[in-house]
Amino acid sequence: MTEPAQTTAPLVELIFDRLAAADGVPTETAELVLAALSSEEDLTAALAGTPTRLDPRYPTDDGPAERIWLKSVTVAGFRGVGPERTIHIGPGPGFTLVVGRNGSGKSSFAEAAELALTGDSARWADKTSVWRTGWRNLHTPDPCWVDVELRADGVATPTRVHRAWPVGAELADAEVTVTSARGRHTGLSELGLARPLELYRPFLTAAELGKLAAGTQSQLFDALFAILGLDALTDADQRLLRAARPHDTSIKEVRAQRTALVDALAGVADDRARRTVALLRGRGAVDLGAVTAILDEPDEATTDREVLLCRELAALDPPPADEVTRLAGQLRDAAAEARRYDGGRSRAALRSAELLRLALEHYEDEGDGSCPVCATGTLDGGWRSSAAQSLTDLRQRSVAAQAAANRLTALLRQTHHLIDDLAVPEGPGSEPAVGALRDAVAALRRVPGEPTELADHLAARYPAVVAAADAARAYAEGFLRQRDTGWRAAAAEVREWVAAAGGLPAREATLTRLRAARAWLKDAGAQIRDERVAPFAEHSQRIWAQLRQESNVELGSMTLEGTNTRRRVVFPVSVDGADNGTALGVMSQGEMQALGLATFLPRSCAPESPFRFIVVDDPVQSMDPAKVDGLARVLAELAEDRQVVIFTHDTRLPDAVRRLDLGKARIIEVTRAEKSVVTVRPGSDPVTRYLDDAHALARSEDITAEVRGPVVAELCRSALEAACHRAVWRTRVARGVPHTDIEAAIEDASRRVATIVALAVFDDAEKGGDVLGWLGRRHGRRAVNAYQACREGVHGAYLADLPGLVADARLLAAALS
Repeated sequence: MTEPAQTTAPLVELIFDRLAAADGVPTETAELVLAALSSEEDLTAALAGTPTRLDPRYPTDDGPAERIWLKSVTVAGFRGVGPERTIHIGPGPGFTLVVGRNGSGKSSFAEAAELALTGDSARWADKTSVWRTGWRNLHTPDPCWVDVELRADGVATPTRVHRAWPVGAELADAEVTVTSARGRHTGLSELGLARPLELYRPFLTAAELGKLAAGTQSQLFDALFAILGLDALTDADQRLLRAARPHDTSIKEVRAQRTALVDALAGVADDRARRTVALLRGRGAVDLGAVTAILDEPDEATTDREVLLCRELAALDPPPADEVTRLAGQLRDAAAEARRYDGGRSRAALRSAELLRLALEHYEDEGDGSCPVCATGTLDGGWRSSAAQSLTDLRQRSVAAQAAANRLTALLRQTHHLIDDLAVPEGPGSEPAVGALRDAVAALRRVPGEPTELADHLAARYPAVVAAADAARAYAEGFLRQRDTGWRAAAAEVREWVAAAGGLPAREATLTRLRAARAWLKDAGAQIRDERVAPFAEHSQRIWAQLRQESNVELGSMTLEGTNTRRRVVFPVSVDGADNGTALGVMSQGEMQALGLATFLPRSCAPESPFRFIVVDDPVQSMDPAKVDGLARVLAELAEDRQVVIFTHDTRLPDAVRRLDLGKARIIEVTRAEKSVVTVRPGSDPVTRYLDDAHALARSEDITAEVRGPVVAELCRSALEAACHRAVWRTRVARGVPHTDIEAAIEDASRRVATIVALAVFDDAEKGGDVLGWLGRRHGRRAVNAYQACREGVHGAYLADLPGLVADARLLAAALS
């Protein structure tokens, strides 16, 4: 199957070439586009007109050049697998089917491979935390580890990814070991595999299949966008958008403020307001110089002395009364404390302390002896202890007295400053409220001399000052409201708007440049996107053509549409030739499953991907038999140059592979016994499996021949019927018979051995009577005897030779196949 074409041409080179070849693209637009492709810093520099580095971020291919194949997956103590088990997969192109019933443990290997390489499993993404805690095996929780072995072309040493969980570790706390021909590594990123795993993700679960076709269009869009190497377009567009947003917001705000100012000024009864409205109204540019001239006109009210006085009164803000009352209380307490330390006594205490200090120094120098001052007292050890204690007490008293005096001085200074700062505006004010304020302040300024009296004076007089100030302020504000037309407040807002509007032309010019760059980049990006998505769309259509089989839904060319939150992948469809818009509204669940595969496979099989394997878990859910056959053909074609590994519990896919004879598909059967003991063995077709079981039972000596005989005959009959089913399918599918008709014919004929054999041999179930003759002529007596034994049960000829019956049945099954 042809893969999508290479898409790794450097995106920036394509943009540069298109800019160079385009006619009429302004230089500044080209500079902004290239700067946006580089970095935020370069875009900022380009907008400011300063030099830029212009170092565009070329997409780097840091992945390995080798082609990587899956060699084995080993699991121990994880999910449904208890003791260690390994699935070996030939590292090269081929088709491997891992089959097993639900609960057999087969999906544990698929999840282990994905978890080992990516660190997570998409199957668990939407599960609850309770579900996610059941990842350790119930019967063998320790040791718990998964291991994936990879092979790269031309490299003898395999790459091994080992993920182990110590006892008690959480799922995210695995110990990861990666080894390759280059040694040990901390992770796959050191081998250049982390980014390719993210881009091409060669794993797909049944749950993901549904999401690929429904409900996660933006995620699918992003995945394809990244594969196509278009991330840089999104990054550049986002940089341009972020750069444009503040300019666009400012412009809109200035325009909205202009409209609001017109409405506000319309209610101001002032000629200046009317003239300003005339300049602001309309859609054209505003003469900001004319507006500024109006704002600078002198206010006639500034010559009115009473207005000036009221404005000063309105600005009065004396300290709160409770704050001053608290100051008075502090002053009163400080005065009381200072009185406890009499100034004279404090000075005497200082002199006494000095004398004692000198006497103690004399004693330290001379020792015991008479007092050098009075010559009558004695200085000895007892005196020294008493004198030292007295000196300490005198010093403490002196320090406390000094502190009290300093605190009192500071509070007195603060009180006087408070009173002195209460300035009443000078002016003609004849209003009683103004006179009352002046009287209250004058009374407060008649301060007494004593600190205690001052504190009482302040507490008694200051509340009257506050009350008078409030009354004067209320009068002044009322007076100003009567005199003010509202122009002053409005003029302040207009002046702010003028300052903002002054920068509008520069912002508009910058916004225009940014929008032009975005528009050009959007058009060029759409063209490049369409060119790069075309091979993927063609690949999807080819896959769909095989998967659709009997579906009347025709899939058109896949396209990527929209941006930001509206991005999506569009699959145009037609139903019976009539256009029906997009796919999701008309497709059945099975068709959507097929559509998901048609989308996933081109992505995982992109030629740029180093991974030559794809792992799909349960891809045939909800598919009818026709689509299962189509899927088998698609996977077989991919397996010609890819390593295709399919995990399924549905026997229809392996049956289709055998029936359609699609190459040498390898089948691995997984079974699970008690205590999570999993068995991995080569798979066989139903005919071989029935005959092998019959052969083993026929040779068993533990059961009598009479008991074994009917069971052996029934197993041989099942093998015969399976061989007939395969022959009928092969014949009728080749003729183009619908799958539902084939199933119905097989079901009707399977009631009797003769009719199902006749349907396989003659393509006519009504010719059951001709079967014996045909068998005798074509295949001899052994085939006839085996046919009769399978139809009627074991008779005497075979009862003593059950292995012979199995051998003859094997001959008959081969003849019918």
